[in-house]
Amino acid sequence: MTFDIEYAFKCFSPILAKLPVTLRMTLIAVIIALAGGIILALGVKCKNAIVRIIVNIINSFLKGVPILVFLYIFNYSMDDIMTGLSKIFAFEYDIRNPPKVFFAILALALSYAPYMCDMIVTAYDTLPKGQMEACDAFGFTKFQAMKRIILPQMLVVALPNFGNHFVNLLKATSLAYMVTILEMLGAAKNFAVLNQRFLETYVVAALIYWVVFGMFEQIFQFLERNSGKYLRLHIVQKRRLFKEKAV
Repeated sequence: MTFDIEYAFKCFSPILAKLPVTLRMTLIAVIIALAGGIILALGVKCKNAIVRIIVNIINSFLKGVPILVFLYIFNYSMDDIMTGLSKIFAFEYDIRNPPKVFFAILALALSYAPYMCDMIVTAYDTLPKGQMEACDAFGFTKFQAMKRIILPQMLVVALPNFGNHFVNLLKATSLAYMVTILEMLGAAKNFAVLNQRFLETYVVAALIYWVVFGMFEQIFQFLERNSGKYLRLHIVQKRRLFKEKAV
């Protein structure tokens, strides 16, 4: 089978048409996963041992279940759940037109929430010990200490891991075509079946994913380089702030 370059160029249009769907799924899933990761991280750092055990079990379970299993669960079971909830809370749910994209986003977010949790906990644990105590000694409230001292440093430390999770989640959206969601890979599959030419279609899809991946990789590398400069500036400002409080 020869590689048809002319046909390959025709593949770009239908696949790129679904790029906004892929990006939208990625962005929303990342936001939800980050919110879930924050909640789980608070549980991991909770002083209550029972809460920590429960959260660690949840993290282990979410990490151990493949993303595709969550996609199948949300795609084939949420109709019954939502129908039951609509009767309890008196809202309308159209079973003939379920929000499959949103269900897929939830499945992706659920899979990545524990990794966001690990990212947050690791970033917090890498900070020098005693900073909160120092903030207390200088009269900072907990909110001020987190906002002005702790969080800026955590953001810088967590950024490389966040970039990795973002691009991995971007690639994971390709699994959504297994539950009939037309993102880029789903569009590629349909176009390949329609024309009975698979090699060119999937090569073009791979190239598009590679270019999009490369763009976000460059963005996060730029942010990492500049965040290092920000961290140095932040340390200087923090020292000045402590001196002002000491006076």
